[in-house]
Amino acid sequence: MGRAAAGTDIGVELAAMVVATSSLDELLVGIAELTAGAVPAAVSASVALTAPAWSGYAIAVDERAARLEALQRRGGAGPGPDALRSARVIEAGDLRTERRWPAFARAAAGAGVLALRTVPMFVRDGRPIGVLTVYGATPAAFDTSDRSLADRIAGFATVAVAGTMRNYDDTVLSARLRQALVSRSGIDQAIGIVMARETCSPETALAVLRATARTRGTTLPDVAADLVARTDAQALIRP
Repeated sequence: MGRAAAGTDIGVELAAMVVATSSLDELLVGIAELTAGAVPAAVSASVALTAPAWSGYAIAVDERAARLEALQRRGGAGPGPDALRSARVIEAGDLRTERRWPAFARAAAGAGVLALRTVPMFVRDGRPIGVLTVYGATPAAFDTSDRSLADRIAGFATVAVAGTMRNYDDTVLSARLRQALVSRSGIDQAIGIVMARETCSPETALAVLRATARTRGTTLPDVAADLVARTDAQALIRP
C-alpha cells in the first residue's frame, strides 16, 4: 500500500476510533498506537495534550516513551514544550549529540531513542491543542516520507481529539483530563505489577492487560484498577 493510501486509511480509522472509544483516554491511546504502527521508522509514539487550566497530559505507547513524556512535564524542557511554545515542528536527528535539552537527550539516548519528530496539533484558530511525537531507534531515523506521514497523522488526530472535546467547556474538559490522568497512572502501576510477576517487558505486560480486558469484556483502565486494588489488598494483609 502506498503512503498516500495509508494516510487515507488512517483518517478513516481515526474517525471510526472516535465513534468506538468511550473516553478521551482510550482515544489518545489509540492514536499513539496507530501512529507507532503506521510510521515505518517509529519504534514508539506519544500524544501530549494541553487545554485551558491544564498544565499538560500525555499518553504513550510504551513505558519508555511514558518516562520521556514525564521527564518533559517535570522539567518543562524537551521537544514537546518547545513545539507548543513555538507552534512548529521540532525534530532531533541524533539525541546522543543533542544540546537543546541535555537531561532529556541523555535519558532518551540511554533508553535507545536516538531520533524523534514532534508535531504540533493545530486547531482552526491556530492554537496547538497538543503534540504528537514519534520516536526512532537510529540516528536520522525519519526520511521525508516518514515525516510527511507523521505530520498527516497529527492533522487527522487533531480533528479527532478536537471533535471529542467540542461539547465541553474548560472546567468539564479539565475534570475529564484529570480523570484520564488518574486512569493512566493506574495503567502504569498495573504494567509494573505484571512485569514483576511475569518477568516481562512493559510492552508484553500491556499486551497481557489488554488481552484480559478483551476476555472480560471490560476496559483497560478497569482491569488495571482491579489489579492494583487486589495487589494493595494483598500487601495490607501480608504479615
